[in-house]
Amino acid sequence: MSQAPGAQPSPPSVYHERQRLILNLPSPVSLGLLSLPLRRRHWVALRQVDGIYYNLDSKLRAPEALGDEDGVRAFLAAALAQGLCEVLLVVTKDVEERGCWLQTG
Repeated sequence: MSQAPGAQPSPPSVYHERQRLILNLPSPVSLGLLSLPLRRRHWVALRQVDGIYYNLDSKLRAPEALGDEDGVRAFLAAALAQGLCEVLLVVTKDVEERGCWLQTG
């Protein structure tokens, strides 16, 4: 995409800057069909591709489409409701320095 000479490039929207999320979730432990009263930690990555967020959990047979931002918000709300969930937001240094990841819209 070309720009007029001297024009400043527009900054990417916050939506596109929040493309990667990593969750550390409690995960049940089982031996075959027997579920044990233990919980281990499991890392799950969420990634946005072409406007759609995907759950890239290695325990799934294939990536799970979560949909747009509303879908990923619903997924995060459910994950956080389990308790003992940690969410890591991966952003560029520029995004971190500007603090725009703190904006809600």
